[in-house]
Amino acid sequence: MTNLFKLWFTLLAVTALYIKADAQSAYDWHKAEWAIGICEPDTENVFHRLPARLQSRVAKGVWNQSLNSAGEYLHIRTTARSFTIKYRLSGKTYHLRHMPSTGVSGLDLYAKDIHGQWNWAPPAKYAFGDTCVYEYKDLKITARNTAEFYLYLPLYAIVQEIVIGIPQGERFEYLKPDHDLPIVAYGTSIMQGAVASRPGLAWTNMLHRALGRDVINLGFSGNGRFDAPIFDLMAEVNARLYILDCMPNLFIKKYFPPDTIISRLRYGISKLRARHPEVPILLAEHPAGAMPDDMDTATVSTYHLASLTIKKIYDQLAAEGVTNLHLLNEAEINFDINSTTDGTHPNDRGMMQYARAYEKKIRLILAEPVGDISTQRPVEQYRDGFDWRKRHEEIIDLTSKDRPEVIIFGNSIINYWGGKPKPEKVAFSGEDAWQRYMEPSKVQNAGFGNDRIENVLWRVYHGELDQFKGKKIVLMIGTNNLVWNTDGEILKGLTFLIEQIKTRQPAAIIYMSGILPRRSTLQRVLALNSQIKRVAKLTQCRYFDFSKSFLQGKSLNDHLFKPDGLHPNAEGYEVLGKCLEKMLN
Repeated sequence: MTNLFKLWFTLLAVTALYIKADAQSAYDWHKAEWAIGICEPDTENVFHRLPARLQSRVAKGVWNQSLNSAGEYLHIRTTARSFTIKYRLSGKTYHLRHMPSTGVSGLDLYAKDIHGQWNWAPPAKYAFGDTCVYEYKDLKITARNTAEFYLYLPLYAIVQEIVIGIPQGERFEYLKPDHDLPIVAYGTSIMQGAVASRPGLAWTNMLHRALGRDVINLGFSGNGRFDAPIFDLMAEVNARLYILDCMPNLFIKKYFPPDTIISRLRYGISKLRARHPEVPILLAEHPAGAMPDDMDTATVSTYHLASLTIKKIYDQLAAEGVTNLHLLNEAEINFDINSTTDGTHPNDRGMMQYARAYEKKIRLILAEPVGDISTQRPVEQYRDGFDWRKRHEEIIDLTSKDRPEVIIFGNSIINYWGGKPKPEKVAFSGEDAWQRYMEPSKVQNAGFGNDRIENVLWRVYHGELDQFKGKKIVLMIGTNNLVWNTDGEILKGLTFLIEQIKTRQPAAIIYMSGILPRRSTLQRVLALNSQIKRVAKLTQCRYFDFSKSFLQGKSLNDHLFKPDGLHPNAEGYEVLGKCLEKMLN
């Protein structure tokens, strides 16, 4: 009986190995050749945060910490919903005394759904060893066939190699960084990620998701000290904003007196200003300086004195005429007795407080506010089955190169009309009318299929008006909000959007369109347009409403529309072109 049991067990083990080997052979493997979130890729290892040329210039501690992949991620586009990720680390330290293996050495997978909302993927299993493995099985996400995933890399480990396996036959590609300017942040272990429980909960990675901007993490555990070589590197990067958050490593006056700190900051700020005179610089006080100090008054008082030091330096530099300099103070960060693991390093709750404080401050600096309703919260979208982000970048390039005099923000009605860039999903429906009426007026098509008000808001925040030198901006947006939002939310969203456009283009004339009639909600649209007219008047926009041109009596003129009763046909675009040309000229 024992021998029979041994034979059965052996057969079972062999069968399991065979099944495992067969499963692995049914996977396609893709090696990562780059990571996103690095100032300058290192020629020796694509996951190192500093280039090899700086090794002789920075302190040993800075260089050693720079080998960790904190803040880096892989951007993946794939049809797969199951992944096996294998990666090798240099060394055997998978955890720290105050930080779990999942944060030190683990991975963290997120994805965006069709509405641009972030989703987190829990791993089916993971293991650390000579080869670390993370597995994700049958992930559920509201997406079209192809979805975009973001894989955050370990915070305190040195990554040697990463390969991602997906079931055979599925499409897969690693995406390179987009053209949006990043935030470049220089700091300490708190910035590097200590002591988040997983990489996605490090505050710089949370800020990345909140703002939709890459955050280059130059946090060096114990070694963020306003060093000249790091400032030199930062100055080489075109950034949307620079963060300088080193006071948690500079709070001991014996080693870092105020004169030393201000001397280093003067060098760094002058270096950044010489190359980027208009880019905001954000200093930060010590995050734990305002914590309740009932038990440990000495430590917290020391941290508070560090905050007072950087505040005094900030005031001095501002008085000397340094412009576009900002300060995040300890009260805004608002750590409490539950925010840290050891009195200094934030736990996951503290990381969230830190990220929210930074987001609030940065949105104020960059004039990118968010409201309380969905139509006032900027967001991407992937509902229409085309590369939304690619079209966004194409419009920025065309606006810079072609110098249009008019730009039209809209949805698929504008997207599928004519001009450049051509739509990916369908052919133009009114190219002749566009060439006849819009081309002579030098109009840039900024219509996106399935866009809503909040999607146009994201595009405005991320550069589609930055290079626009024309004087006429046309808004034809809102029809796709009808299913999801109340009339009040649509009106508030339009008001909010117009305010943000005016902030960026105060000299431009804004033309606000009533929503074009559509068969499914005709009476609601006609009633809503009278309220949109009031919004235009209150915001000092020029209102236009072409509804009558698309109606036959009190009904939709079906001869001007495709069968869906929403999108104009060639004849409908002829009508739209004539109306717009007359209004613009």
